[in-house]
Amino acid sequence: MDSNKASLARIKIKFPDQLWISHIFKNFSGVRMEIENFLPYDLENSIGNSIIEIVYYDPNSVIEEIKSHKSVIEYSLLEQEENRIRFNVKTKDPYLLYAVINCGVLIDFPINVRDGFAYWRLISSRESIDKLLNIFEERKINFELLRIGTSPYSLEDEKNKLTLEESNVLDKAISSGFFEIPRKISLEELANQLGKSKSALSVMLRKIIKKKVVLEP
Repeated sequence: MDSNKASLARIKIKFPDQLWISHIFKNFSGVRMEIENFLPYDLENSIGNSIIEIVYYDPNSVIEEIKSHKSVIEYSLLEQEENRIRFNVKTKDPYLLYAVINCGVLIDFPINVRDGFAYWRLISSRESIDKLLNIFEERKINFELLRIGTSPYSLEDEKNKLTLEESNVLDKAISSGFFEIPRKISLEELANQLGKSKSALSVMLRKIIKKKVVLEP
């Protein structure tokens, strides 16, 4: 991103049927959900980690459905009240996240989810947002562009700037197909090409992705 001019797009996305989120909204009427964060957890195995809050009159029944769903790798309860739960959930192949990384688009969290649709606020150049939406169309992802206009946020915020090394690593990862599904290069192969250890590269990529995906206040 080399421009201070940013666009803000509001889009509505339907989660794929195979994901646990779609399953929950099909089976529990009246569920309210908010995705507080969504970032890679295990880059080598393409596992993403989300922090999610659900409000429902019987949260224990929702917990059991989440824990038993085949798309869930791991579930960890963080907080529970009478009608509210907050938890970590790890899932395989976070395609939507990888598409965002490839296009250099910031997500303004939290993301509200209603009736199986996630309402995203995306900040980037108009070109990058259009590129992301084209990917969604090519992959036949069910989405609707609700609104697009000028963003109040700057793309040059210090919190989102990469060092020269981080920028080079991200460019190499994207050009090599590391964030494609299926992946075109393994974490170990990418690390070897960059002259880094696999563990050091994993730590650096998670730091880079947090800067380039999460819009922090």
